[in-house]
Amino acid sequence: MIIDKWNLKEGHDKYTFMESMVTSTDVNKVLLILDKKYAEKANERSGGVGTETQIISPQIYSNVSQEKFIPIVVERDENGAEFMPVFLESRIYIDLSNSDHFEVNYEKLLRNIYQRPAYIKPKLGKAPTYLFADDVTSHRTATISRSFETQYEKNPQKANSIIKDFLDEFFESLKSYSITFSSRNDIEAGKQVVDSLNSYLVLRNDFISFYTQISKPEITFDIDILLKFFEKLPALRRPLDGRGSWANAEFDNFKFIIHELFLYSIAIGLKNESYKLLEEIFYSSYFLKDSYETYPQPYRFDCFYYHIEVFNRYYNQTYSQNFLSPMADFIIKRLPNEITKDQMVDADLLTYYIAEINNLRWFPITYVYRTGHGFNLFDRMISQRHFDKMKALFNVDTIQAMKDLLISLKANERAGHRVGYSNSYDSVTPLYKLINLETIGSVR
Repeated sequence: MIIDKWNLKEGHDKYTFMESMVTSTDVNKVLLILDKKYAEKANERSGGVGTETQIISPQIYSNVSQEKFIPIVVERDENGAEFMPVFLESRIYIDLSNSDHFEVNYEKLLRNIYQRPAYIKPKLGKAPTYLFADDVTSHRTATISRSFETQYEKNPQKANSIIKDFLDEFFESLKSYSITFSSRNDIEAGKQVVDSLNSYLVLRNDFISFYTQISKPEITFDIDILLKFFEKLPALRRPLDGRGSWANAEFDNFKFIIHELFLYSIAIGLKNESYKLLEEIFYSSYFLKDSYETYPQPYRFDCFYYHIEVFNRYYNQTYSQNFLSPMADFIIKRLPNEITKDQMVDADLLTYYIAEINNLRWFPITYVYRTGHGFNLFDRMISQRHFDKMKALFNVDTIQAMKDLLISLKANERAGHRVGYSNSYDSVTPLYKLINLETIGSVR
């Protein structure tokens, strides 16, 4: 630290001393202490301050981004205006004139001197992949999804309107993926369906991104908005344009989409441990109106199960393989980075287990793609806390009720019965074999 009272001695050249503040490589910071007297002398170019001003001002004016000379305001006039020389008026200063903010600003000065800023510029993050996607197709759903977190933080009460807006926009965008077969050839028809599903991936990924956000347990919204969205989806299984004739298979792309969307809603719910949301999805009624019915009728979640075969021949030919289920393989091949293969298969299996308990129809078409061992949801049932969180998925209130359910499933299983593909050695493991009755809730 250099101060004239300490470092400028009799016999020294005062101008050389002043100039060294500019030219010396040993001097990194020069603090300009600004009060009324300093400002007046600097503006009038009088005395030592005036000489100092003449030396410093060219450096100030010629380097707009300089950080060596730091103005320190220590006095203000009767109107609260700082005493600031003209040559420093445009420069950002540190204010030590107010005792109320002295400590905060003094720390700011120390951080400046020692190069320890309070706010460090982060490294440039990775650009969103959608910016470089070859497919320029985009939907308004992407904008709504990207802004949800910010909007929710600002005003959580707007969650319902934002979620409804997204789902309505998603449904309307889905309609654009309607197809009309250009040929009766099953290979060409299958290709049309697959091409339609591939072009829909951008929109599907918007749904996955948005649903991942809203399904977190801390996000509060009216579940009926989501249920009513699922209720609308089966309407896409028939023409919405009033045409008089059509082939049922022309809507198989929408059947695939509905089935896949339902599985994603379960997979993401499991990933986020949103068991209350999953309970609502599994045990709510969905009111659907068939074209032959006057009023909507209540259905359970198995109404979203579809197994299409329209692209089987095309798919097997494309990959030169006879798949147990081309539909299942296609679901697995198009998984996004956010969802692993086992997470999707576990969602399919859980849906099957819940359906079995409730005498509903759901075959877990992806079960043969599972690669891991164990099932985290069931493995953790040894914990009382975990059991209490997820017991509603099985419509039970107590550990004993869960044990009774598993005992009943085992007792009612037909001898030699297996659930699985007829031409596969692998079969679906029964639920009662996945859960150890004796250890349920045995630890905290």
